[in-house]
Amino acid sequence: MNLSILDAKAAREQLKRMMSLHDKIFIAVAWGYSGDVADELLRYSKKFGSVTFGLSFCQTDAALINRLVGVKNAYVADDNGATFHPKIYYFETADKAEVVLGSSNFTAGGLSKNWEASIHAAGKASDQFFKDIRECLASYDSLRRPITADLAKAYQLQFEAAKKFKRPKNPVLPSKEAPWLNSNLVNMTWDQFARQVRKSRSHNVNDRLAMLRECQRMFASAKSFDDLTVFQWKAIAGVIGRREKKDAGLDTFDWGWFGSMAGMGDFNNRVKLKDPWLSDAVDSIPPHGDVTHADFTAYCKSFVRAFDGSTRIGGVPTATRLLAMKRPDVFVCVSNPNTEGLSKALSSSKAGIRKDFESYWGAVIEPVRQSSWYNAPRSTTKDADLWDRRVAMLDAIYYRV
Repeated sequence: MNLSILDAKAAREQLKRMMSLHDKIFIAVAWGYSGDVADELLRYSKKFGSVTFGLSFCQTDAALINRLVGVKNAYVADDNGATFHPKIYYFETADKAEVVLGSSNFTAGGLSKNWEASIHAAGKASDQFFKDIRECLASYDSLRRPITADLAKAYQLQFEAAKKFKRPKNPVLPSKEAPWLNSNLVNMTWDQFARQVRKSRSHNVNDRLAMLRECQRMFASAKSFDDLTVFQWKAIAGVIGRREKKDAGLDTFDWGWFGSMAGMGDFNNRVKLKDPWLSDAVDSIPPHGDVTHADFTAYCKSFVRAFDGSTRIGGVPTATRLLAMKRPDVFVCVSNPNTEGLSKALSSSKAGIRKDFESYWGAVIEPVRQSSWYNAPRSTTKDADLWDRRVAMLDAIYYRV
């Protein structure tokens, strides 16, 4: 028996060679795709002894399942809740047999770009090893279901629905590029976070939570940021004056909490004029659910456009003020009083977290999303309100006069 080790690309070439060479094809694999190797496989469908694809987590391409409707000896695995996870590619002609057995799924990654390791074995079909392979394949007989049009249609619906759900990213490993993985903030528990917020000397926590609730009430009352009054814009932006607060009936709160932007002249002017690009920016952020990096990028592009022709461009503090007021569960306003505390908590430099918008996302938002306190279940106690606005309330922990 001849043995060799294959990487993903070598496995791909072996499969294509063996499909054309041998009389019988037996495959049992967790997931499949509808690419060029599938094209080759379908060319030789009359050779199928049994070709079985798993459907766990809707990872197999629905297009492949659709192509296999009515194909003799083509199946999906009805695994009854357990994951069908083998990767066996067995080929036979008379007393000659070959198999690729290893980590490669029948996918674009598994047969091309991934780091894979498989064994290719070639020998006599009568060898005990190949007998064991055939017995293993036969053990899946009870799981196999022929691929009908109704089955493919039902799977297509679920496959499309599954694509809408965000899958977790690959984990970030400790490195110079991610020093925050071992930071105090990221490893803080929910109980520790809540205690740190509540003991803040500079914040009346209940009043500040009430202010955030009022901001969100304003946003919820209008279809667009542009529909709010100029005084509401000023309050949300943290630039409203004392007389304006009183005249507009907005004097319940100190709107300078979470980062007063009253000294940001160009930003103040853009708010005063209700610049449409600022409205577009704020409207780019969804009011509920996940805020993606694409949402954030759209926000930043419109925010910068608002300052066309201005001598100074709005920076991270002013941009994050609006973000934190609309989505306090996602964003924290980076301001002068909290920059040093946040940077130390995130093992970052002060310049790093407010250098530019991408730095803010990478140095603040990404670490926050990995944090223990952030991913804790929503509190069922008096801290439920805090949980709903937890990211903006980082200001209570790291604010220094």
